[in-house]
Amino acid sequence: MTIYLNADSGSFSLNKKDYLLRAAKRMGWNVFQDVKEAVGPIDYLLNIQPCNLCRGGRWTGLWHIDVSLESDFTGRYGELDTVFVASSVGILPYEKQIVMFQAMDPELHRRIPEIKQDFDFTICGHGGSSEGCYGKRGHVYDILRKKYKYNPGGGGNPPEKYVAEYNKAKVQVVQPCMGKNGWGMCAQRFFECLGIGPVLCDWTPDLELLDLKDGEDYMSYKDDAELIKKMDILLADENLRNKIFESGRRKALNSHTFEHRLITIFNTVNDFIRTTQ
Repeated sequence: MTIYLNADSGSFSLNKKDYLLRAAKRMGWNVFQDVKEAVGPIDYLLNIQPCNLCRGGRWTGLWHIDVSLESDFTGRYGELDTVFVASSVGILPYEKQIVMFQAMDPELHRRIPEIKQDFDFTICGHGGSSEGCYGKRGHVYDILRKKYKYNPGGGGNPPEKYVAEYNKAKVQVVQPCMGKNGWGMCAQRFFECLGIGPVLCDWTPDLELLDLKDGEDYMSYKDDAELIKKMDILLADENLRNKIFESGRRKALNSHTFEHRLITIFNTVNDFIRTTQ
């Protein structure tokens, strides 16, 4: 069995297909292949947002990433055998959906010992505007920039560059874009930054589904006052920062790498084959 992965290629960064194929190579698995390498019929196909939705002959899946934002994909769930959703918030009820969070790359997302942490925090992702789904992100970063020394971050750079930029800060602040329901999601930066840490993030119901503990593996905030309070606590205690980073990275390596996501996909397709034969 070969499971083909279909996703649009980024202009300079890695997408989820790239990360999954990197993980498959580390595992020595030839089960997963890029759809561009396919010769002949494709029986098992996983589409990964962003992409043009295509069908496999026996099984068609979708990994829907930005489920908190409007998308044409939600109206097409019924065409698919399995829908992996990258968040528990902002999704339509559908019997075939499975929450499968994004992940971190254990080789790429790491502490780089020779880089000094000269900044208080880094902006994870683009800075954001004051409007639309990025409104809260812009608001949070505006508050922090007035009080703390910050690194503009690595948004718009290749992965190795933005990881190096994140390493320059004592705290990784992750504020996702917000859906219409008022919730953000555990986005890609959350899992990536667990490997660099410590992470301070906006609270989301997604956190309740993870095998991670607030205050031990990361810290979260629900309002501006708590944001400042948690930031002050982290900046005042290097030992606490290191403890949260080490615990968060360890648990991410145990449960939230792209290798783990490959196993979930593989088992889901196998179960589908078993129950439909």
